[in-house]
Amino acid sequence: MLKKYNPDTVYAPVAAYYQAVEVPAGARWLVSAGQVGITPDGTLVEDADGQIAQAWRNVAAIIAAADMTPDDLVKLTIYMVGAEHIVASRGHRESALGGAMCAATLILVAGLADPAMIIEIDVVAAKA
Repeated sequence: MLKKYNPDTVYAPVAAYYQAVEVPAGARWLVSAGQVGITPDGTLVEDADGQIAQAWRNVAAIIAAADMTPDDLVKLTIYMVGAEHIVASRGHRESALGGAMCAATLILVAGLADPAMIIEIDVVAAKA
């Protein structure tokens, strides 16, 4: 079982995340490559909202492929081009992960590997 922390000795999270997650000894780890808005057939979704939704679906698929659930997430790092996409990303995250929370970092960037990409999400998960 992962132990999640939001101690009252640091500031309260500004979104749906924990300040820290502790992984017990002997847990099985999963570390993903960055997930972007590309469909299983290799097509980059053209519109921003669709890309964001697909990236979160890809995160959910990676977790499921490892026989894990969103509750096994330890850390998300979200790279996003444009702060105007934050609200949409939060909605798609909720949909894909069912409200599961973990430690998370959002980084606004000037661009990603493909200039048409809007979002990339790295995942760390652990199953005890």
